[in-house]
Formats: sequence, structure tokens, C-alpha cells
Amino acid sequence: MDPILTETIQKIEDALAHLRMELAGIRAGRANPALIENIPVDAYGSKMKLVELGTITAPQPTLLVVQVWDAGLVNSVVKAILEENLGLNPATDGQLVRLPIPPLTNERRQEFVKLTHQKLEVARVEVRQIRQDSRQTWIHQKESGEISEDELFRREKLLQELVDKNIEEVEEIGKGKEEELLEI
Repeated sequence: MDPILTETIQKIEDALAHLRMELAGIRAGRANPALIENIPVDAYGSKMKLVELGTITAPQPTLLVVQVWDAGLVNSVVKAILEENLGLNPATDGQLVRLPIPPLTNERRQEFVKLTHQKLEVARVEVRQIRQDSRQTWIHQKESGEISEDELFRREKLLQELVDKNIEEVEEIGKGKEEELLEI
């Protein structure tokens, strides 16, 4: 790929990675540690991710277990999970927090599909914004005489191809998540 697009490609890859992380947090009826690993927990006077405070496992398809390393933080972890409003009811057993994953109702599945579509739209807008920022930079370079008009058109064409490819990838990611959510 053109070295001119290296920074733009990196920004788009970061946006897609963020989208994947966001979608991993939407539950699809089976236990997935990604569902809760980024929940912010009040610990040691600051906010920390749940994954930084314990080990998260999925011993069964309908159960998540968090082994909290510091027994004094178990209540903070439970409180954070409840505040996240994921529809999970934590049960504590010493330093273990058990999270049974209830089956999704059809109504809840549709809510998650809508949420997925919102996150996909945010990603599409982000990719388009990256395109716009790159174009603006190049237009300023053209106006200041750093690049020619032909070079600007060449870059814009490459950029549009890159954006089209990545918007298509966003759609594929969304289609996969939607199928996963509607799978019973």
C-alpha cells in the first residue's frame, strides 16, 4: 500500500479494533469473558478494568466466573457488574463471583441487534471522518504547493478504495454479530 496512507490505515485499523471490542461486549446468549472484562471497577482509589482485578473464565456456556485477586474488592466488583446493567445477577462465594448467563428473550435479542447497528454506524462515521481528515490535510498541501492536483486525485482515489474496503469490513463484522445474536 502507498506509504502516504500508512497513518490513515493505522487509524482505520484502530477504529475497527475498537468496534470489535465494543461488539464483544454485547452478549449473545453464551458466556464470553469479553462481555465483562472492560467493566470499570472502583479499586484502590481509581477506576480499573475488571480484567485487571481478577481472572475471568467461562467454565460452562452459561456461566462466567471471576476469581478476584483481592478479597476486599469483591463487593466493588459485584457493584460494578450490577451498575453495568447487562442483565446479570452476580453471586459471591468468597473471592469468586459467579455470573449465570440467562437465556436471551427474543425481545432482548432485538435490543442487542439495535445496539449492534448503533455501534456499526459509529464505526462507519469514524472511518468516514478519518477519510475527511486525510483529504483536508492533502487539500492544504495542494494549496501550499507541496503536492500537485494530479497527486491529490491519485491519493483521493486510493483513499476512497481503502475506505470502501473498510466500510465493507464493518458490514461483514456487523452481519456476523447479528447472526450470532439471532442464533437460538
